[in-house]
Amino acid sequence: MNYQSRSEIEEKYKWDLTKRYQNDEAWEKDFQKLKKSINKILPFKNEVLKSEKNLFAALEIKFEIKCNLEKLYCYANCKHDENVENNKYALMLNKIISLSYEFSEKEAYLTPEILNGSKSLLKKYLDSKLLKKYKFYLSNLLREKDHHLNEKEEQIIAKLTSTRSVYENLSTVLTNSIIDYGKIMVDGQEIELLNSNYRQIITNKNRKTRKEAFLKLTNNLKKYEAIYGMNLISSMKQAKSLSEIYKFKSLLEMDLFSSNIPEKVVSNLYEIIEKRLDIYQKYFKMIKTNLGLDELEYYDKDAQLVSSEKKFSIEETKSILIKSLEVLGKDYTKLLNKAFAERWIDFGCYKGKTSLIYSICNYGDNPLVLTNYLGKFNDISTLAHELGHALHSYLSMEQPYHEFYHDILTAEVASLTNEILFSNYVINNSDDKDLKLTAIYNILHTIQNNLYDACLEGKLENEVYAILESGNEVSTEMLNEMIYKFRKEYYGSSVKINDNISTMWIRRMHYFNPYYLFKYATGVSSAIYISKKILNNEDNIKEKYLKFLKKGGSNYPTELLKEMGVDLTKPEVINEAINYMDYLIDEFNKISEE
Repeated sequence: MNYQSRSEIEEKYKWDLTKRYQNDEAWEKDFQKLKKSINKILPFKNEVLKSEKNLFAALEIKFEIKCNLEKLYCYANCKHDENVENNKYALMLNKIISLSYEFSEKEAYLTPEILNGSKSLLKKYLDSKLLKKYKFYLSNLLREKDHHLNEKEEQIIAKLTSTRSVYENLSTVLTNSIIDYGKIMVDGQEIELLNSNYRQIITNKNRKTRKEAFLKLTNNLKKYEAIYGMNLISSMKQAKSLSEIYKFKSLLEMDLFSSNIPEKVVSNLYEIIEKRLDIYQKYFKMIKTNLGLDELEYYDKDAQLVSSEKKFSIEETKSILIKSLEVLGKDYTKLLNKAFAERWIDFGCYKGKTSLIYSICNYGDNPLVLTNYLGKFNDISTLAHELGHALHSYLSMEQPYHEFYHDILTAEVASLTNEILFSNYVINNSDDKDLKLTAIYNILHTIQNNLYDACLEGKLENEVYAILESGNEVSTEMLNEMIYKFRKEYYGSSVKINDNISTMWIRRMHYFNPYYLFKYATGVSSAIYISKKILNNEDNIKEKYLKFLKKGGSNYPTELLKEMGVDLTKPEVINEAINYMDYLIDEFNKISEE
């Protein structure tokens, strides 16, 4: 729903942050208290391995402080994203980020001290009853023995990376608040074009509206492309430098190592995708045919294919989401009701609010979901996605704090499974042809965006890091040329492209989190594999899936997935997703012709 300002939105449709802090003054009080508490980690310096009790106590204090830091961060981040122009919350956010880095410096001795211990002593501690709680954590830490630095070096790294979030923040503020994209007529009403509402406008059935929105957005982004380019390249250079400092051959190796993900997962994914670009192109041909176009332009590829103008109120959205996810059982459904009743979700769309859509959670508090809800079918699917993340976080609190956070690889499975189950519910339970087609198209679009598009855009960072790691430089012009080349390769003749698409990399904030994109692709493939089994009630998959959601980060992500029969080093799971996409394309064509 579009609003002029946040004050117009009903309270019940805003997230409730008061369970964390009643007000900003309570936050500040907690901040000042924690600022003094971070020194509690210092007395253990040079004493960590002198006894099991020392090691246990040091880890307890470390994670207690980190837990409190994240609570403060969560509140400040959410208040900031309500209005990215509000300097008060930008300052609060910077304060807690700075305090987090200050704590990182103070506890920088801890890991090197542990890793400098003798093998016999470390083995003894790993088998200790007192340290049983931390066995997986310590075992994983010992894997990193060859890639850790000494205390002084870790402190230097902590200082040098303390402003790392500035890169993404600068891009976010520029894209969402500073740039004036102008006004545009949408369905007979003049509205302000925002980065946050662009994703909705570009689906509009009026081709002239889509084209105008695309050109206004890209032409205005192009004015600032040099700034965006310098900012992103600087961020990527810093990430690459860190991988070298930590003695990895590449940034990808460092990223995979941290989660113990086999490199075969990535190579297997790209190998299969690039062998099967014909299905991606078949999808775009389906869109062209159903839109009745001679040529499919880039701004047409996300166009609304179904004539239905149906919009859903927030209450209708709640009802349909709960019904669609009842297949996961009573406990899951109860949690969904809790999310709505306790105001975990922030719905409104207005200028100044970040365009990011996400779920965020700190240990011990309810998760939160931020969305820009406009009432379309896709908004319900997006909410299903973010609630998948939220409930995954909530259920993962069955684990201790240090095993609470799930890896990105598994996080996307929980969110995308929700999306697929939601759309399947509509397909199987609606007598409305247009709604059924909308649901089929929604799954297709989810696969297109998370599988093929993620790989396409992931190739940009693959290429940039390869160039940087070979000792060469990258420019903004090269970023433009690379993404143009990859789009041409992936689209073939199915989509007509022009130079305006060259700046669209600017809107991908995922580039500030290296190698995030391929995890969308493995996530949607795993979700399809799991969802089909859930719907067919195969292999006790529901029980396995809920158990998986409760495991958080208590094991390596690929191992957690294998417990549900998902092996991402083999072609079956990726091929299953592509085969499903192929099937749905045919279904869409068949139903639309009826």
